[in-house]
Amino acid sequence: MNKEELDQALDFINNPDGVLNIVLYTCMSDYDLKLLDVKYDDLPPIKDLFINSIKEHIIEKDDYTVIPLSTADERANCFYQYDLELPAELENLKSVIGNDQISNLSLNDYSFADIDSLIVLISDNSHNLTLYKKITPVEVIGRRGYILCESDSRFERFNKQLLRISNSFQVIQINGEIFILDLKSIEKSFGFHDVIRREATLGVNAIRDKGLVCNIEVLEELIDNVSFARKLTKIAKSSPVLQNNIPNINVINFSKRHPALKNRMRYTPDNTQFMLDTKASKQLFVKLLNDDFLTSELTRLYYDSLAKDFIESEEGNN
Repeated sequence: MNKEELDQALDFINNPDGVLNIVLYTCMSDYDLKLLDVKYDDLPPIKDLFINSIKEHIIEKDDYTVIPLSTADERANCFYQYDLELPAELENLKSVIGNDQISNLSLNDYSFADIDSLIVLISDNSHNLTLYKKITPVEVIGRRGYILCESDSRFERFNKQLLRISNSFQVIQINGEIFILDLKSIEKSFGFHDVIRREATLGVNAIRDKGLVCNIEVLEELIDNVSFARKLTKIAKSSPVLQNNIPNINVINFSKRHPALKNRMRYTPDNTQFMLDTKASKQLFVKLLNDDFLTSELTRLYYDSLAKDFIESEEGNN
């Protein structure tokens, strides 16, 4: 789904089929899912809060693009479409839809401090979307400290906790697809690092099968480095070199010619494999497999490019 298609899918919040409704669910710290039974008259302002946030943070971002999460890099102005193993917390974005079996949150069993996140369901007669909102400590008022409230002409201690609902959210689900708005905020959530490590292992295995590296163990050792593991995940999912089965000798010869790689890589004595013995060589090798080193046909200048949006030639359309 591209940005235009995402905007079209979200258009029902501007032109609903019937009444636009909102339902709030809480994901507790013990992973239990509860319905937040909010007074009916208080729901419209909350609905407007999130609808305006969707417009501001997604629909009105005309300069944003959508890319697969597995190809995430350092570029800005993009949303990430989730295409990795789906953790249970994000499964909730789909499981609340049409689910009437979720019991109400009772503060006899839990406190607001036990809430880990909110799932917000917005729907009309024909469409629905869900939002994932991480609850931060500052949004539970009374979690810590000593709160005073006015009582007649004096102040006294307020003994209850309050839940503040702000308009922020980190993930949205629409038409069965999940999109990440704030990657940094979710990287430490719901075992995301474990997902990345497993996907990175697939990337290392693909490199091993290709036979391009003589000391593959140096890449295996970096799987626990989440920053590097994300680069290996990108290789597993979308390396143009691996997907197009570029011959190893072509890859090695390219690395000997390109200015960014020339004299910075080492090889086995027979020049059939890379020997990755420095931090720089490992980083360059990953860039090489992701085809980041480009040459302009017009100027013959060389570039190191993260964002490579594929353009199909007219011949390819014939």
